[in-house]
Amino acid sequence: MFRFNLLCKPILKNRGVLLVSICVLAMLSCGSGEIQNFEGIAIHADPRVDRIDLRIYLVDRNGTPLIWNQSILSPSVGVSTISEADFTTNVKVYSMRNGEKHRKVYDGRLVDLRWSQELNRLDRLMTAEIPRAFIEEDPERDTPLGIITVEIQTEKQGPFTDTLEKAEIYKF
Repeated sequence: MFRFNLLCKPILKNRGVLLVSICVLAMLSCGSGEIQNFEGIAIHADPRVDRIDLRIYLVDRNGTPLIWNQSILSPSVGVSTISEADFTTNVKVYSMRNGEKHRKVYDGRLVDLRWSQELNRLDRLMTAEIPRAFIEEDPERDTPLGIITVEIQTEKQGPFTDTLEKAEIYKF
């Protein structure tokens, strides 16, 4: 019995330290709610028949896309999940006339915002859409192209804005 106590006390003491360390690490990662190096967005549009699909890349201060699983504070991974519902979005769409911004034809939030990933790439990416039914017709426009401005933020980061000029907003 004496030998058992001498052998088990150091093991139990080390387990306690390990358990406390894991708990502290988990609490710090859960409490943050921030994406490391997230300092902006870059948007790209893909026109479809019934909607405009948007790809929203999360970028650092140099405009370089962030990489998935780069840190413990990665979105949508493990205990540090940042849900799509934690993002606030706004999009403004403008028609064009004579090569310049003309009239605001949509001002609202993005539809179906979700985390995504392109094949063979590790960029942090969100996708969303703007249904064409939400975009008002501008009879004074002289092109099917327009300007899309997206703003996105979390409770602790942002707002971040990017503008895409000469995006196809109307069907040909």
